[in-house]
Amino acid sequence: MLREFIASLRLAFALVCVGVSLILGGQWLGLIPDVDAVEMRARQQYCESIAINASAHVRRQQWVDLTTILRTQVERNEDILSIGLRSDLGTLRLDTGHHREMWAHFEENNTDGEGDRVEGMRVPITLNRRPWGNVEFCFRKPESTAWAPLTEHSVYRLVGFFVIAGLASYTLFVAKIMGVFRKTQVVPDRVRRALDTLAEGLLVLDEHGQIVLANRAFTETIGIPLEDLVKQKASELSWTVPQSSESEADEAVTYPWIAAIDQSELQSEQMLHYRLVDGRKRIFSVNAAPLGGDDNQRGALATFRDVTHVEEHREELEKMLGMLRSSRDEIERKNTELEILATQDALTGCLNRRAFFERFDAHWRTAHTDNTPLSCIMVDNDHFKSVNDTYGHHIGDEVLRRVSKVIRELHQDHGLVCRYGGEEFCVVFPNMTLQQAIEEAEKTREAIAAIRLEDPAELTLTASLGVSELRFNPSDPQELINQADACLYVAKREGRNRVIAYNMNMQSMEDAAQNQAAAKPKRLDISYQAVTALMSALSYRDAKTAEHSRRVAHWCSRAAANVLDPAKIYVLEIAALLHDIGKVGVPDNILNKPGSLTEQEWEFMSRNDRIGVEIVTNTFNCDELTAIISAHQAIRLQGQRSRPLSELQTIEDEQVAWCAKLLTVADSYDAMISNSVYREQSSHEEAIAELRRCAGTQFDPEVVEHFASTIDERALAVASGAFALGKQAAIQIGLNVERLAAALNQQDLRALQEHASLLAITASSCGLDSITEAANHICDITNTEDLQWTMLLRDTNELLDTARAAQSEFLRDALELETSRSFQAD
Repeated sequence: MLREFIASLRLAFALVCVGVSLILGGQWLGLIPDVDAVEMRARQQYCESIAINASAHVRRQQWVDLTTILRTQVERNEDILSIGLRSDLGTLRLDTGHHREMWAHFEENNTDGEGDRVEGMRVPITLNRRPWGNVEFCFRKPESTAWAPLTEHSVYRLVGFFVIAGLASYTLFVAKIMGVFRKTQVVPDRVRRALDTLAEGLLVLDEHGQIVLANRAFTETIGIPLEDLVKQKASELSWTVPQSSESEADEAVTYPWIAAIDQSELQSEQMLHYRLVDGRKRIFSVNAAPLGGDDNQRGALATFRDVTHVEEHREELEKMLGMLRSSRDEIERKNTELEILATQDALTGCLNRRAFFERFDAHWRTAHTDNTPLSCIMVDNDHFKSVNDTYGHHIGDEVLRRVSKVIRELHQDHGLVCRYGGEEFCVVFPNMTLQQAIEEAEKTREAIAAIRLEDPAELTLTASLGVSELRFNPSDPQELINQADACLYVAKREGRNRVIAYNMNMQSMEDAAQNQAAAKPKRLDISYQAVTALMSALSYRDAKTAEHSRRVAHWCSRAAANVLDPAKIYVLEIAALLHDIGKVGVPDNILNKPGSLTEQEWEFMSRNDRIGVEIVTNTFNCDELTAIISAHQAIRLQGQRSRPLSELQTIEDEQVAWCAKLLTVADSYDAMISNSVYREQSSHEEAIAELRRCAGTQFDPEVVEHFASTIDERALAVASGAFALGKQAAIQIGLNVERLAAALNQQDLRALQEHASLLAITASSCGLDSITEAANHICDITNTEDLQWTMLLRDTNELLDTARAAQSEFLRDALELETSRSFQAD
C-alpha cells in the first residue's frame, strides 16, 4: 500500500513539474495574461466611462448632478481618493474634496521619479469635437512588503497553487488509474481486430462520451487516424446540422450516444451530417446502445452506417418531384390558356360560336326543364362598314374591341356574350324576363353611344338591338336568336340606335325575318361535343388521319372566309373534320399500305366512306352537313376512277356543291404537302401546280384558283407549325402530361407506362418527334428490371419542359392565326 502511494506521489510530482514548466513556458511566451496589465486596462476603461459621462453633463451644464455622481464614485470605490474636472485654462471646475492637494502631491512625486501613496490618471474630454479639459483621478497606491513580488504576481500565485493542489490531486488520480489498469485491460486486441472487420463505422465511448475505440471503417471514412480520435469527445467532431434543422440551430444538439448514456436507452436510425477535411459531406445513420447497467454505467457503443448515396438520391428525388410539380402546374396553366383560346374570339375576348352554342344549349335545356325565362339580345354596330371604309380596318378593330369590352363588362357576369359574326354580338340571359332584357339592352345601347375614341375624336358610335324571350315559343336556340335578329333589322329600318322587342303581332318583324332567311341561313343543331367525341375516336384509331382532317378544316375555313357567312363556314368546317370518319373501321394493312390499292380494297374503302356518311347522318340530323360530305365523296370517287368532273350528277344546292368541291381541293392539297407512306411531301408550289393540272377533271377550276389565291406561303408556314397540332390535340397532350405527372408522383408504374404510351401516340400524330422520343424513352425505362427513379424523374421533367415549349409555340402561333382570320372575316 505504501509502495503504491510512493509510486503515485512520484508520478504526481513528475506531472506537477511538467505542469509548472508549461505554466512558466506559457508565461514566457505571453500566453498567460498579466493581471496587473489587465487591472490597469480595467482602470483606464473605468476612467474613460466616467469621463464620457462627465462630458455629457458638462455639455448640459448639469454641474450639481455631475458633482453628486463623482462623489458617489469616490465613496463607493476604495481605491479612488479624489476626482477633479479641470478645464484647458487650468481652472479646477469641480472637486470631490482634497483633490487639489492630492493632485499636487502626485505631480510633485511623479516629477521626482519617486513612488508615493498616490497614483494619478488624466482623461481628456471634448465638447463639440474641441478639447475642453481633463478629468483627473487620484488612486490609492497599494503598500508594498518584502514578499510583495512573490505574493502579488499572478504567475507565482498560480504556480504555488498548482504545486500544492497538483500533488494532492495527481496522487489520488494516478493511484486510481493504476488500480483500474491493474484490474482489467480496456479493450483487448482480439476485440479490436474483430471490430475492424465490420463494414459499418463503430465507436466505443466512455461514460463522458469520449472515444475509447474506433474501428477501421470509421477512421477511414472520416479520414482521421485512431491515435487522434482516442480520448476525444465524439460530439466535438465535425458534425454539422442538417439543412432541414437549420431553424433549430440555436437549440443544443443531442447526439444519440449522449442520449443513450444519459437515458440508458437504445437510440436508433438518427441522421447526422459530417464534414470531412476536404469539405465534402458524409451522412450517417447512427445507432447507439448503452454499455453496462443502470447502476454501473460504463459508456455507449455507437455504429455509423454511411447513407450518403441514399440520402443524396432521396434529396435528388425530392428536388425532381418539386420540379415535376412546378412543370405540372405550368402545364395546367397552359391548358387553361388553350381552353380560353379554344372558346374565345381572339379580337374581342367574347365567346366564339362553338363555345357559345355549347353553353347556350345547356341553358336552353335548363330553362325548359325548370320552366324559367331565357332572353336573347342581338347587337349590331350601326354603319360599321363605313367605319372600315373611312378610317381603315385598324380603327374598325378598335371599335369592335371597345364595343365588346362594354358588352362584357355589363353582361358577362350574368349572361353569355358571343361575337356572332362580323360586327354582330349576341347576349343570352338565363332567368331573365323580356322586360328585364329590354332594360339591359337599353343600358347597352346607351353605353355604346357613350364610347369615344381618342383618334378619330369625331367618330361616334351607335348600335341597333333586338330582344326576344322564350315566351314567344321558339323551337330551338337558333330560332330564338332569329327572333332577336329580326327585331334588330326592324330597328335598322326604323332609323337605328334603338331597341326593338319581339312581338308575335308585329307583321313587319315577320317580314324582316323572312327577308333575311335567304341571306342568313338557319343554324342547324350540330353538337360540338359529339364532333369532339368522334374526332377523339378517330385520333385513337389513326392519329395521322385525325390531324389531316383538322388541317383540312383549317384550309376550308380559311378559303371560305370571304365567300360564305359564318354559319355556312361552321358547317363546312365540321364537314371537313368528319369527312374521313369512316376510316375508323379500315384495317391497318389497307390504311397504311405503301402501294396502290386493289379494286377490292377500293371497294372496302368506299363502303367505309358510306358508313362514315351514315354516322354523320344519324349523329347530327343535319341535311346540309350530310350533303357536303356525300358530294365530296362522290367527287373523290369520280377522280379515283379517272372520270371527268362533268359526268358527276348535278348537285341542286349551289352552296353545297361549292363547299364539297372546296373540301375536295383542300383534302388533296393537304395530302400532297404532308408526309405519308405512299407519297413524298410536296412543296406549296408543287401542290398548287398539281391542283391546276387536274382542274377540269378531278377539281373545279374556279375553286382551284380561289383556293390558290387564298392559301399562300404564309398560311402554309403557320399551318405546318404549331397550329397543325389543332387545339384539341394540344389540349390532349397537356392532359396526357398531367396524368403522367400524377402517375409518377404516385409511383404507379402501370399508369405511368400507359400514359407515356398514349402521349407518344398523340405526339407522333402531331409530328412532335422530341416529345415522341422522350415518351418512348420513359416507356423503355419502366420496362427495365433495375428501375432508376432518379433517371425516370429527370427524363419526365425534360418531357414536361418540351411539352410546355410546344404549347407555348402553339399559343403564340394560334393566337396570331385566329386574329388574322377574325380580321379577314370583318
